[in-house]
Amino acid sequence: MITYESVTKIFGKGKNAVTALDNINFTLPKGEVVVFLGPSGCGKTTTLRLTNRLETLTRGNITIEDQNIMDLNVVQLRQRLGYVIQAIGLFPNKTIAENIAVVPKLLRWDEDRISKRIDELLQMTNLDPDLYRDRYPAELSGGQQQRVGVARGLAADPKILLMDEPFGAIDPINREEIQDEFLKLQAKLKKTVAFVSHDIHEAIKMGDRIAIFEGGRLVQYDTPEMILTQPKNKFVSDFVGADRALKVLGLMRVSDIINRKPKNIIQGADLCKEALHLLKTKESRYGIVLEENKPIGFVTQKILNYEEGPVRDVVESFPTYLSEKVPLRDVLSAMLMYNTPTFCIVDGDKNFAGTVTYNDIQKAVKASYADETENVETEVIS
Repeated sequence: MITYESVTKIFGKGKNAVTALDNINFTLPKGEVVVFLGPSGCGKTTTLRLTNRLETLTRGNITIEDQNIMDLNVVQLRQRLGYVIQAIGLFPNKTIAENIAVVPKLLRWDEDRISKRIDELLQMTNLDPDLYRDRYPAELSGGQQQRVGVARGLAADPKILLMDEPFGAIDPINREEIQDEFLKLQAKLKKTVAFVSHDIHEAIKMGDRIAIFEGGRLVQYDTPEMILTQPKNKFVSDFVGADRALKVLGLMRVSDIINRKPKNIIQGADLCKEALHLLKTKESRYGIVLEENKPIGFVTQKILNYEEGPVRDVVESFPTYLSEKVPLRDVLSAMLMYNTPTFCIVDGDKNFAGTVTYNDIQKAVKASYADETENVETEVIS
């Protein structure tokens, strides 16, 4: 969708020349979010600004859908690219509706189409059109203004969205909420997104791929999983941080490791003696109790050993139930909070879906680092 080929940008001339980008090569696939990541001055924002010709290339080529951007009219190029920046950049003298309508008006959309698009985008970004379309930016919170900024970037329904640290100026709580809302939107819209960030946590959460820059060079371009588990060099390893295992858990979901057929399932109508025999046979300390395929709690061998009636009468409740979409980082946190090594997983209808244990999480982390260990051993041997 967007290809950077031998892209170089030099500011100044002669002795005062500064190379901001040095021979950058990579491609943003259609429908993916690619995060440009790195410390200040590394070249990530320059790469973004070259894409919509806010800066001019020194050497190399940038193509969008196989069209060289230098062959396109600069105004038409910018009109087909959505642009969202950290400072939001809303016009203070225009209403929210007027801010969103800027590009559609330049494209000569009719008023009815523009009005429908404004309402659609406000609803998409969780802003009630009746409450917000006639307000001014100063009447909104920072988080609400940022939502409007995203809506404005999407107004003309561009295939490509350029986002320059769009959530960087927002407090952590609102930033988390807006990130989640954007990911929900992206799941529906499937835009091609170039997203500048300096925050590794944000990059891992938002990006399908991450391009890590250092001193004007692209040092690694890969999926978040590969960057966390197989950093290319010491710079990437240091930038990602020492808590890489926890970041990996933030990427992985319950659905990645769920055990859908655990051996310790007991029905609520089973007698305690029968259930105890089953657990001993399966060498399980406890059993998950179901009724009509819905979990009602758990029992242990110790409990069953002193009871006679049906299991449902002695069941203990799980502290909470989790869905398959929950990150393993949150599961581990819940295990520590509730002091339980196992959680019951349910679907949207509260039906039993499987289990996740502490051992499952431990195995998943070890497996994610297996390739890295093999690569290190190979390098040592060679």
